[in-house]
Amino acid sequence: MNTRDLQYFVALVKYKNYTQVAKLFKVSQPTITQSIQRLEREFNTQLIRKDRVHRDEMVTRSGMMLFENAKLINKKIDLAHQEINRANKRQIRFGLPPIIGKMAISQLVENLPDDLLQRLKIISVGSHDLLKQLQDGKIDIAVLGSNNLIDEPGIYAHLVTSLPFNIIVSDHHPLAKRKTVSFKELANERFVNFDHQYVHYAALQAYCTYAGIKPQMVACRMPDISWIKELVRQDFGISLMVKSAIQNEPGIAALDIQDPIPVNFTISVAVREGYVLSPEEELLVDRLKELK
Repeated sequence: MNTRDLQYFVALVKYKNYTQVAKLFKVSQPTITQSIQRLEREFNTQLIRKDRVHRDEMVTRSGMMLFENAKLINKKIDLAHQEINRANKRQIRFGLPPIIGKMAISQLVENLPDDLLQRLKIISVGSHDLLKQLQDGKIDIAVLGSNNLIDEPGIYAHLVTSLPFNIIVSDHHPLAKRKTVSFKELANERFVNFDHQYVHYAALQAYCTYAGIKPQMVACRMPDISWIKELVRQDFGISLMVKSAIQNEPGIAALDIQDPIPVNFTISVAVREGYVLSPEEELLVDRLKELK
Protein backbone atom coordinates (compact mmCIF):
# COMPACT_ATOMS: atom_id res chain seq x y z
CA MET A 1 0.00 0.00 0.00
CA ASN A 2 1.24 3.47 -0.90
CA THR A 3 1.06 5.77 2.10
CA ARG A 4 0.50 8.70 -0.26
CA ASP A 5 -2.85 7.08 -1.15
CA LEU A 6 -3.89 7.41 2.49
CA GLN A 7 -2.92 11.09 2.50
CA TYR A 8 -5.02 11.71 -0.61
CA PHE A 9 -7.93 9.79 0.90
CA VAL A 10 -7.91 11.68 4.21
CA ALA A 11 -7.86 14.99 2.33
CA LEU A 12 -10.73 13.86 0.08
CA VAL A 13 -12.90 12.93 3.06
CA LYS A 14 -12.07 16.28 4.66
CA TYR A 15 -12.71 18.51 1.63
CA LYS A 16 -15.11 16.27 -0.35
CA ASN A 17 -13.77 17.70 -3.59
CA TYR A 18 -11.41 15.91 -6.01
CA THR A 19 -10.27 19.12 -7.69
CA GLN A 20 -9.40 20.80 -4.38
CA VAL A 21 -7.41 17.77 -3.21
CA ALA A 22 -5.52 17.60 -6.52
CA LYS A 23 -4.56 21.27 -6.19
CA LEU A 24 -3.53 20.76 -2.58
CA PHE A 25 -1.04 18.03 -3.50
CA LYS A 26 -0.16 19.56 -6.90
CA VAL A 27 -1.20 16.48 -8.87
CA SER A 28 -3.82 15.81 -11.53
CA GLN A 29 -7.39 14.93 -10.65
CA PRO A 30 -7.07 11.47 -12.30
CA THR A 31 -4.18 10.79 -9.88
CA ILE A 32 -6.57 11.22 -6.95
CA THR A 33 -9.22 9.07 -8.63
CA GLN A 34 -6.73 6.26 -9.31
CA SER A 35 -5.48 6.47 -5.73
CA ILE A 36 -8.99 5.94 -4.33
CA GLN A 37 -9.52 3.03 -6.71
CA ARG A 38 -6.31 1.38 -5.47
CA LEU A 39 -7.52 1.66 -1.88
CA GLU A 40 -10.90 0.20 -2.78
CA ARG A 41 -9.16 -2.78 -4.40
CA GLU A 42 -6.85 -3.13 -1.39
CA PHE A 43 -9.75 -3.29 1.08
CA ASN A 44 -12.22 -4.93 -1.32
CA THR A 45 -14.94 -2.40 -0.51
CA GLN A 46 -16.46 0.82 -1.75
CA LEU A 47 -15.03 3.84 0.05
CA ILE A 48 -16.47 6.70 -2.01
CA ARG A 49 -19.94 6.72 -3.55
CA LYS A 50 -19.97 7.42 -7.26
CA ASP A 51 -22.77 10.00 -6.93
CA ARG A 52 -20.81 13.18 -6.25
CA VAL A 53 -23.88 15.42 -6.24
CA HIS A 54 -24.61 14.74 -2.57
CA ARG A 55 -21.15 15.61 -1.27
CA ASP A 56 -22.08 15.29 2.41
CA GLU A 57 -22.93 11.61 1.84
CA MET A 58 -20.10 10.69 -0.55
CA VAL A 59 -18.11 8.65 2.02
CA THR A 60 -19.38 5.16 2.86
CA ARG A 61 -19.28 3.61 6.32
CA SER A 62 -16.23 1.59 5.27
CA GLY A 63 -14.70 4.82 4.05
CA MET A 64 -15.18 6.47 7.43
CA MET A 65 -13.58 3.47 9.13
CA LEU A 66 -10.54 3.80 6.89
CA PHE A 67 -10.52 7.58 7.37
CA GLU A 68 -10.22 7.30 11.17
CA ASN A 69 -7.39 4.75 10.93
CA ALA A 70 -5.65 6.57 8.08
CA LYS A 71 -5.43 9.75 10.18
CA LEU A 72 -3.57 7.80 12.87
CA ILE A 73 -1.29 6.15 10.30
CA ASN A 74 -0.46 9.48 8.66
CA LYS A 75 0.29 11.01 12.05
CA LYS A 76 2.60 8.10 12.92
CA ILE A 77 4.42 8.45 9.59
CA ASP A 78 4.89 12.19 10.13
CA LEU A 79 6.16 11.45 13.62
CA ALA A 80 8.65 8.90 12.27
CA HIS A 81 9.97 11.47 9.78
CA GLN A 82 10.50 14.00 12.59
CA GLU A 83 12.20 11.50 14.90
CA ILE A 84 14.51 10.10 12.22
CA ASN A 85 15.39 13.57 10.95
CA ARG A 86 16.43 14.63 14.45
CA ALA A 87 18.34 11.37 14.94
CA ASN A 88 20.27 11.99 11.72
CA LYS A 89 21.14 15.49 12.95
CA ARG A 90 22.06 14.03 16.37
CA GLN A 91 19.82 16.68 17.89
CA ILE A 92 17.93 16.17 21.17
CA ARG A 93 14.77 18.30 21.42
CA PHE A 94 14.10 18.57 25.13
CA GLY A 95 11.28 20.37 26.94
CA LEU A 96 12.04 22.11 30.24
CA PRO A 97 9.52 24.49 31.87
CA PRO A 98 11.00 27.82 33.05
CA ILE A 99 10.25 27.25 36.73
CA ILE A 100 11.73 23.75 36.82
CA GLY A 101 14.60 24.90 34.60
CA LYS A 102 15.73 27.51 37.10
CA MET A 103 15.62 24.86 39.83
CA ALA A 104 17.43 22.15 37.85
CA ILE A 105 19.71 23.67 35.21
CA SER A 106 22.82 23.73 37.44
CA GLN A 107 22.38 20.00 38.20
CA LEU A 108 22.09 19.20 34.50
CA VAL A 109 25.17 21.20 33.55
CA GLU A 110 27.15 19.55 36.34
CA ASN A 111 26.06 15.97 35.58
CA LEU A 112 25.94 15.84 31.76
CA PRO A 113 28.98 15.63 29.43
CA ASP A 114 29.76 18.73 27.37
CA ASP A 115 29.08 17.09 23.99
CA LEU A 116 25.58 16.07 25.10
CA LEU A 117 24.83 19.56 26.42
CA GLN A 118 25.82 21.02 23.06
CA ARG A 119 23.31 18.77 21.28
CA LEU A 120 20.37 19.78 23.48
CA LYS A 121 17.73 21.96 21.87
CA ILE A 122 15.84 23.18 24.93
CA ILE A 123 12.23 24.30 24.52
CA SER A 124 11.21 26.37 27.55
CA VAL A 125 7.45 26.95 27.86
CA GLY A 126 4.82 25.86 30.39
CA SER A 127 4.14 22.18 31.09
CA HIS A 128 0.72 22.27 29.40
CA ASP A 129 2.29 23.34 26.10
CA LEU A 130 5.24 20.96 26.48
CA LEU A 131 2.91 17.98 26.93
CA LYS A 132 1.14 18.90 23.69
CA GLN A 133 4.49 19.26 21.88
CA LEU A 134 5.59 15.87 23.22
CA GLN A 135 2.38 14.23 21.98
CA ASP A 136 2.76 15.91 18.57
CA GLY A 137 6.39 14.84 18.17
CA LYS A 138 7.84 18.36 18.27
CA ILE A 139 9.99 17.33 21.24
CA ASP A 140 11.08 13.85 22.35
CA ILE A 141 11.78 14.21 26.06
CA ALA A 142 10.31 16.59 28.63
CA VAL A 143 10.36 17.43 32.29
CA LEU A 144 6.77 18.24 33.22
CA GLY A 145 5.15 19.84 36.22
CA SER A 146 1.64 18.75 37.21
CA ASN A 147 -0.75 18.77 40.15
CA ASN A 148 -1.25 15.00 39.96
CA LEU A 149 0.53 11.99 38.50
CA ILE A 150 0.60 12.25 34.70
CA ASP A 151 -1.76 9.76 33.06
CA GLU A 152 -1.93 10.68 29.38
CA PRO A 153 -2.50 8.30 26.44
CA GLY A 154 0.71 7.64 24.53
CA ILE A 155 2.95 9.16 27.22
CA TYR A 156 5.26 7.34 29.64
CA ALA A 157 5.97 9.47 32.72
CA HIS A 158 8.36 8.71 35.56
CA LEU A 159 7.70 10.53 38.85
CA VAL A 160 10.78 12.41 40.07
CA THR A 161 9.51 14.33 43.09
CA SER A 162 6.56 16.20 44.56
CA LEU A 163 7.00 19.65 46.10
CA PRO A 164 4.66 21.84 48.19
CA PHE A 165 3.25 25.21 47.17
CA ASN A 166 3.67 28.36 49.26
CA ILE A 167 1.93 31.70 49.36
CA ILE A 168 4.43 34.47 48.62
CA VAL A 169 4.03 38.08 49.75
CA SER A 170 6.13 41.22 49.82
CA ASP A 171 8.25 41.88 52.90
CA HIS A 172 6.03 44.94 53.37
CA HIS A 173 2.80 42.92 53.44
CA PRO A 174 1.07 42.41 56.83
CA LEU A 175 1.30 38.62 56.34
CA ALA A 176 5.08 38.73 55.91
CA LYS A 177 5.66 38.08 59.62
CA ARG A 178 3.54 34.92 59.54
CA LYS A 179 4.82 31.39 58.96
CA THR A 180 1.55 29.83 57.77
CA VAL A 181 -1.79 30.95 56.33
CA SER A 182 -5.11 29.41 55.30
CA PHE A 183 -6.74 30.27 51.99
CA LYS A 184 -9.91 31.56 53.70
CA GLU A 185 -7.78 34.38 55.10
CA LEU A 186 -6.86 35.40 51.55
CA ALA A 187 -10.39 36.11 50.30
CA ASN A 188 -9.76 39.86 50.13
CA GLU A 189 -6.23 39.67 48.75
CA ARG A 190 -5.22 40.43 45.17
CA PHE A 191 -3.49 37.52 43.42
CA VAL A 192 -0.95 37.87 40.64
CA ASN A 193 -1.91 34.86 38.54
CA PHE A 194 0.15 32.63 36.26
CA ASP A 195 -0.67 31.95 32.63
CA HIS A 196 -2.90 28.91 32.09
CA GLN A 197 0.01 26.90 30.62
CA TYR A 198 1.58 26.73 34.09
CA VAL A 199 0.60 24.17 36.73
CA HIS A 200 0.24 26.99 39.27
CA TYR A 201 -2.85 28.28 37.45
CA ALA A 202 -4.85 25.09 38.12
CA ALA A 203 -3.42 24.74 41.64
CA LEU A 204 -4.61 28.23 42.59
CA GLN A 205 -8.09 27.45 41.29
CA ALA A 206 -8.14 24.24 43.35
CA TYR A 207 -7.17 26.02 46.57
CA CYS A 208 -9.72 28.80 46.01
CA THR A 209 -12.48 26.29 45.31
CA TYR A 210 -11.61 24.31 48.44
CA ALA A 211 -11.70 27.47 50.57
CA GLY A 212 -14.84 28.78 48.87
CA ILE A 213 -13.28 32.13 47.96
CA LYS A 214 -13.08 34.21 44.79
CA PRO A 215 -10.20 36.62 45.37
CA GLN A 216 -9.33 39.47 43.03
CA MET A 217 -6.92 38.49 40.27
CA VAL A 218 -4.49 40.82 38.53
CA ALA A 219 -6.08 41.12 35.07
CA CYS A 220 -2.99 40.23 33.03
CA ARG A 221 -1.84 36.68 33.71
CA MET A 222 1.93 36.82 33.76
CA PRO A 223 3.75 34.47 31.34
CA ASP A 224 7.04 34.34 33.28
CA ILE A 225 7.96 33.52 36.86
CA SER A 226 10.33 36.50 37.20
CA TRP A 227 7.46 38.89 36.42
CA ILE A 228 5.37 37.30 39.16
CA LYS A 229 8.14 37.63 41.71
CA GLU A 230 8.80 41.27 40.86
CA LEU A 231 5.13 42.25 41.14
CA VAL A 232 4.91 40.49 44.50
CA ARG A 233 8.16 42.11 45.65
CA GLN A 234 6.68 45.53 44.78
CA ASP A 235 3.53 44.59 46.76
CA PHE A 236 1.16 44.71 43.75
CA GLY A 237 -0.34 41.46 45.01
CA ILE A 238 0.40 38.03 46.43
CA SER A 239 0.86 34.74 44.57
CA LEU A 240 1.06 30.97 44.77
CA MET A 241 4.44 29.46 43.95
CA VAL A 242 6.27 26.17 44.37
CA LYS A 243 8.51 26.39 47.41
CA SER A 244 11.77 25.48 45.66
CA ALA A 245 11.42 28.40 43.24
CA ILE A 246 11.50 31.05 45.96
CA GLN A 247 14.56 30.25 48.02
CA ASN A 248 16.83 33.20 48.87
CA GLU A 249 14.54 35.75 47.23
CA PRO A 250 15.17 39.23 48.71
CA GLY A 251 12.05 41.24 49.44
CA ILE A 252 9.74 38.20 49.40
CA ALA A 253 8.34 36.14 52.29
CA ALA A 254 6.99 32.60 51.84
CA LEU A 255 4.18 31.15 53.96
CA ASP A 256 3.23 27.48 54.29
CA ILE A 257 -0.38 26.69 53.35
CA GLN A 258 -2.55 25.22 56.11
CA ASP A 259 -5.30 23.83 53.85
CA PRO A 260 -5.06 20.01 53.83
CA ILE A 261 -5.87 19.39 50.16
CA PRO A 262 -3.49 17.11 48.21
CA VAL A 263 -2.30 19.69 45.67
CA ASN A 264 1.45 19.59 45.09
CA PHE A 265 3.89 20.50 42.34
CA THR A 266 4.69 17.10 40.88
CA ILE A 267 7.76 16.80 38.64
CA SER A 268 8.00 13.96 36.10
CA VAL A 269 10.24 12.94 33.22
CA ALA A 270 8.14 12.07 30.17
CA VAL A 271 8.70 10.48 26.76
CA ARG A 272 6.33 9.24 24.07
CA GLU A 273 5.44 5.57 24.28
CA GLY A 274 7.29 3.72 21.54
CA TYR A 275 10.00 6.35 21.15
CA VAL A 276 13.44 4.68 20.88
CA LEU A 277 15.97 6.53 23.01
CA SER A 278 19.55 6.87 21.81
CA PRO A 279 22.32 6.07 24.34
CA GLU A 280 22.80 9.82 24.89
CA GLU A 281 19.07 10.32 25.47
CA GLU A 282 19.05 7.40 27.91
CA LEU A 283 21.81 9.14 29.86
CA LEU A 284 19.82 12.40 29.84
CA VAL A 285 16.68 10.64 31.12
CA ASP A 286 18.68 8.87 33.85
CA ARG A 287 20.12 12.19 35.04
CA LEU A 288 16.69 13.84 34.93
CA LYS A 289 15.32 11.11 37.18
CA GLU A 290 17.92 12.14 39.77
CA LEU A 291 16.79 15.78 39.97
CA LYS A 292 16.23 17.07 43.50
